[in-house]
Amino acid sequence: MRSKPYCKAPWIGLTYESTIGCKPCCEYIGGTIGINPGSFKGTYADYIKSDWLKDFKKMMYKDTMNPGCKICIDQENNTNRLSRRQKYQKYKINEHGNNKVIRFDYRPGNKCNLICRMCHPESSSMREEEEIQRGNIQSIFRIEDMNDAYDIDLTECETLSILGGEPSIDLEVRKWIDHIKDLDIRVDITTNATNVSDKWFNTLKKLKKLEIRLSIDGTGNANDFQRKGSNWKEIKSNILKYKKEFQNISISLTASAINFTVLDIWWEELMEFNIPINMGLVEFPEEYNLRAIPDKYKEYQIEWLQKWIEKSGTFGYNRRQQHEALEAIKILIENTYREDYHQIFKREVKKMDKWRNENISDLDYRFEEILNA
Repeated sequence: MRSKPYCKAPWIGLTYESTIGCKPCCEYIGGTIGINPGSFKGTYADYIKSDWLKDFKKMMYKDTMNPGCKICIDQENNTNRLSRRQKYQKYKINEHGNNKVIRFDYRPGNKCNLICRMCHPESSSMREEEEIQRGNIQSIFRIEDMNDAYDIDLTECETLSILGGEPSIDLEVRKWIDHIKDLDIRVDITTNATNVSDKWFNTLKKLKKLEIRLSIDGTGNANDFQRKGSNWKEIKSNILKYKKEFQNISISLTASAINFTVLDIWWEELMEFNIPINMGLVEFPEEYNLRAIPDKYKEYQIEWLQKWIEKSGTFGYNRRQQHEALEAIKILIENTYREDYHQIFKREVKKMDKWRNENISDLDYRFEEILNA
């Protein structure tokens, strides 16, 4: 047994989602504790006094880590990026007493206006509806009353993330912003950039320390295919409106088996915005994980990015953008091919194409090669 906990998230972290329930960290994906290992299926008021949370804290002292912490474990073993667990290490906690929330991820609903390929029903009402129509699910878990979120002590909270669904079209998000607008904490809001209404912008401007993350996974046809319901021409215009109205904005770019396979067809247009990019990776579902793609296609993108870096100074790109290209190369290198993921990719992409009357090969000829490999 460990003398100190492996991770401090159960003491100072909180994820509260209407379609998930509660858990200490948004990156915890389930393991071997409790009746419902992925999360506590209930309200925050019940969560803080639950055996589920007590068991989770006990788990942090075991020598062998729970596989549900896979995302942090993989980041620490295979990358140079700090994991969420490592970021929590600097905080002092009372292991046997009460602690206030330092990091809070809040998702009041899954209402969304897009049907992104790699998304899941818990995060998108349209994906939920699609999966019900396909016969894959009958319904999803949902907390009908999350008003106890308004009772959470946020006096020591440093970062509060608001997620969706799509926050800009969820009235519960606007109510929550009115609740927290006077707090001196950093508020991160992730949006798909489909809504630039005056009402939404005025709501955002109520917050003292706002950081806006535009969820963009490419440009042109690559964007429209991966994020069904999105129109790149409109999104491009909306990104410029966000850039004009707000100072602290960035692009959240999630590397997937779709967009990073054809990175060379959209990278330069995304760079033209000159907005900082934070990169992540689709871990689940496996069919859209980058490991599903044979390495030769990733090697091509690595070479392409290296050439782009060499010529980037000539075309006026800055060092930050060069660093972002290096980060993309790192992701391509780290996520080596897995045959089991590849087989799932071929099977599930064909199923989704048939259901949506789409063809991923229309996006780029390389997908036809990959599907027939």
